[in-house]
Amino acid sequence: MVLTHQNVDAFNRYLNTTVGREKLCRLVQYFARFYAFYLFRNGAPKEVIQRWVDLKSHLGNGRKFFRLLKPVEFAQTGVKSLALKDEVLRATAVAKQAGMFFYYISEVFVLTNSINFYKPANIKQITEFGQKCWFAAITASLISGLYKFKQLSVREHMLEKSRKAIVNTSEKSEAQIAELKAQEKALAKDKYSTKYAFIQDAVDIIIPSAGLGYLKVDEGIVGLAGMTTSFMAMITQWNKLNG
Repeated sequence: MVLTHQNVDAFNRYLNTTVGREKLCRLVQYFARFYAFYLFRNGAPKEVIQRWVDLKSHLGNGRKFFRLLKPVEFAQTGVKSLALKDEVLRATAVAKQAGMFFYYISEVFVLTNSINFYKPANIKQITEFGQKCWFAAITASLISGLYKFKQLSVREHMLEKSRKAIVNTSEKSEAQIAELKAQEKALAKDKYSTKYAFIQDAVDIIIPSAGLGYLKVDEGIVGLAGMTTSFMAMITQWNKLNG
């Protein structure tokens, strides 16, 4: 691959967004988490392991600064979600936004504790509460995804009926065929985005599940899960900016 000004411009567009930088830091953070565990399992010197543990911790704190005002975004999105007509989508959307709101609120106290600015006496309970909120938010998102799969299946069935009707009719218009193709394209796009988000959530939920003790996995698995979902989020942000 030849490096061109166009490639560099696309990369700069990505890095010029807070989301882009935060997701890149997240990828490196979870790689450090995975690699520290890998070094530990292979008997590496303590100072080498500690170097990667420190990198993970510092990147984690840096990302928390990026997200200090995130609760405002989730509160606004949650309020907007109340306008959704579909009851299931409305309930899951509000639950997800509320969960993420309280998760990021708890992260503020985790950050102040980590940098020795303010140390709450019950930081352990606050951290656990945040993890539970994150877990609940992802669970709501997964339920929403399953419901969307059902809706997409109905749309696909109706579209198939329309396709057969157009094929069997003797009076086919270019407008009908064009409309059918547009609907098929929209359906394919919605199916892909729904499946992508569902897979991302299914992998992401490993992290709070492990933190809460719901899932017995080691730090290596958590690191791999975080790397996977970070990369998926980076692709989403890249495509949004660069097409």
